[in-house]
Amino acid sequence: MANPESIEARLERLEAINDIRNVMADYCHYYDTGWDGAGRDPDKVGELFLEDGVWEGGMAGRHVGRKTIRDWCANLGHAADMSCHIVMNPKIEVDGDKAKGSWAGFIPLISPDKEALWICGRYECDFARKDGAWKIAVLRFFTAFQTPYEEGFGKVRYHRSDRYERALPS
Repeated sequence: MANPESIEARLERLEAINDIRNVMADYCHYYDTGWDGAGRDPDKVGELFLEDGVWEGGMAGRHVGRKTIRDWCANLGHAADMSCHIVMNPKIEVDGDKAKGSWAGFIPLISPDKEALWICGRYECDFARKDGAWKIAVLRFFTAFQTPYEEGFGKVRYHRSDRYERALPS
């Protein structure tokens, strides 16, 4: 049976999926810090969210509003000496001007106190198209493990320490 959806509608959905992938790639790039290719730019991180967007990061808390997210990123999110946000296995479902996306996330990180960490989990996001541009409405990070490099997640699955609490993943 032929797909009754028009080529134009299919193309629009594929373009939306690509735009959303680019939003998430920009998020990772602008959140990275501490190395020559890092994008470290809290203003650009904030611009990726809706005005009333939500960022939830488990142990790193919940932050509501573009300015609050931007300020949190500038003051605490970029506190790490180094971070490299890697997302993979995307799944994006578009429904008009709304979309949902999920990615596996992996974040090698060096805390402000020089503690090397492995952080891994899942991003679950809601997106909305506003004025023709896709923005993050809600970004949630669910932690699978957060462990010192030397220990490995097989020995220490969740490691909390005041030494790096400010540099938790974003």
